[in-house]
Amino acid sequence: MSVGERTEVATAEPVRLSGVAKAWRTAVTVALIGLFCAGSLIGNDHWWPFSPWRMFSTSQAATGSVWSTGIEVRTADAPAVWIPAPLSPANVGVNRAEIEGRIPQIKADPARLGTLAESHSRLRPNSAAWLGLRVVVHKIVVVDRKPTGEVQTEVLAEWSAS
Repeated sequence: MSVGERTEVATAEPVRLSGVAKAWRTAVTVALIGLFCAGSLIGNDHWWPFSPWRMFSTSQAATGSVWSTGIEVRTADAPAVWIPAPLSPANVGVNRAEIEGRIPQIKADPARLGTLAESHSRLRPNSAAWLGLRVVVHKIVVVDRKPTGEVQTEVLAEWSAS
């Protein structure tokens, strides 16, 4: 091709959707919009992804308490003292949320906590054995969105090795 020559560029015709293709796309779009609207107005966490998660769509009261779930253990090294322990997959094999979701079952049958002690001994064979384990909730008292320094601790369930 020499300088100054023009080349023709082939232009493709736009693809036209059939009536059926337009209809099902419209139906899906309307259904999704309906689910998102219903989820936002009346849905709960179980409607996700069609509703906002409550923890991200609400706020705490300015005065009240903020709570945090944790575990405390008694070990062979310190059998008379409850020591806070990490509630993490690396330490007990599960996340904190998995324990929080099972609080009613754990309260009804505290022996379930023994499985956490077993998991810990498998994951951390060189650590002191756990003789007892309890699930606690720490309630941090807040006034006008500022922590007061007061922390209330409630024991939800307790397990001891036999």
